[in-house]
Amino acid sequence: MKGRYLAPIKATSVVDTVVSRLTNAIMNGELKPGTQIPTETELANAFGVGRNTIREAIRILVAYGILEIRRADGTYVCDGFSPKVLDPMLYGIILQKESAYKELVGLRKLIDNGILQLLYETGISEDEWKKLYAKHKDLVDCFAQGEKDPYKIAEKDIAFHHELALATHNIAVVTTYDTIVQITKDFLLKTIEDILKDSPEHIIKSHSDILEKLAGDDPEELYKTIDRSYCFWFNTLGKYGNDK
Repeated sequence: MKGRYLAPIKATSVVDTVVSRLTNAIMNGELKPGTQIPTETELANAFGVGRNTIREAIRILVAYGILEIRRADGTYVCDGFSPKVLDPMLYGIILQKESAYKELVGLRKLIDNGILQLLYETGISEDEWKKLYAKHKDLVDCFAQGEKDPYKIAEKDIAFHHELALATHNIAVVTTYDTIVQITKDFLLKTIEDILKDSPEHIIKSHSDILEKLAGDDPEELYKTIDRSYCFWFNTLGKYGNDK
């Protein structure tokens, strides 16, 4: 019995409908990750549309990281999470020029809180704690050596937060976080520059507080730590707005 996603298409916006049908088939398990989808001809006949329509729909899904074309073999459902899936959403935010950075910083804060909530609920292994403390020590040592370069400090900061994301053991979380970090990196540098001028000790304290509260028994204190940290982000946002 053929899948429901192969029923003939009656609506307009045919390419979008094909994209929706194939996406839904993947989400409900009719098309599984790593499996080959029907050929262009088979899809065109099943949907009752032209091959050019199918080709365009596949091109869109490849661009989104949902399908992959294997030369001389066929088209397959991607087996694993791809950062390409995030591109349309993030580009949409970026194109809203007046609010782009504010929304991206807000999204980053939301993800930071979500990572900490996941870790608080699921727990952290002894090995993961060692890795987190090692990344924290790298940051502390960076300051102890008198480092004033925002780029080098940012590298240590990013490495620490990446380790937090890794501790969730959730590839979607890690990929989403790494993507938003790259997009907001320029603004992170501006924020670090401002903190170094006014209160450089905050950088070490904010990271120490995260580890302390994460090991504690009060999640509200954990989230307050993130709120305090992002006060500096939003202060910088108020000074620079969307100017890079």
